[in-house]
Amino acid sequence: MAVNQRKLRAVIFIFLVLTAFCVLAGCGVKEPDVSVPSAGTETPASEKAEVPTTTPAPTSGEEAAAPSPTKEPEAAVDYSGGIVKDKPLSFAMYPSGGTKEPFCGTGHSIAVQFYATADFSGVGFESPTWTAKDGYSLDYTLYKWDRDFPHTVAGRPVAGGSFENWADGANVPLKVDSLPAGEYVLTAEYYSSENMKNSGVWYMDSECECQRSYLDDEVWYDVSVCMNIKYLKTPANKYGPLSPSGID
Repeated sequence: MAVNQRKLRAVIFIFLVLTAFCVLAGCGVKEPDVSVPSAGTETPASEKAEVPTTTPAPTSGEEAAAPSPTKEPEAAVDYSGGIVKDKPLSFAMYPSGGTKEPFCGTGHSIAVQFYATADFSGVGFESPTWTAKDGYSLDYTLYKWDRDFPHTVAGRPVAGGSFENWADGANVPLKVDSLPAGEYVLTAEYYSSENMKNSGVWYMDSECECQRSYLDDEVWYDVSVCMNIKYLKTPANKYGPLSPSGID
């Protein structure tokens, strides 16, 4: 009995010693001071992390347009040789020698490529009618030269007009206020509204460097259509050089 009491006292003593040690050890521990900001409290600016900002890329509508290169206008070549008179001039732009023949243009397309060396107010073909006085007509279309013959006649005309019942063999001019010097193509479509009342063109049976003739959109070799041009002033040179036809 006495032994059991001594064991109990020993256990109690050990328990008390351990308890005292734990209390003493805990007194040296300081709880961390953790403060939680209340709702609506803003973190001071000095403590805020700086967020790098980037300039937004411009949208397609805001992009600065790059300056487009400008093309210097090509200087016009003056083939006139100078104006020798201030008076108008009607010039036959076909060979002066050779045989003059009529060609029935009904149902055909006839064209002449030419280079006017000065401003002009009219151009046209000499057109026979085989004594007919009515029942025939023609449509003129004038084009500014563009690269070659096919591109030219496929483009936008600069002038045009319809004519009928002119005098047999007369020059039928397409009149304009004024067109500048340059290379052009004049086309003519001839029509007959009555049987045996035809019209067409006079032509020379030789070629000329002053023009190039075409029949149904092909080069008309060994022929010069009798064409006249009216210059507003008289140039020293009456015609300029022709570009290649572009037709194989």
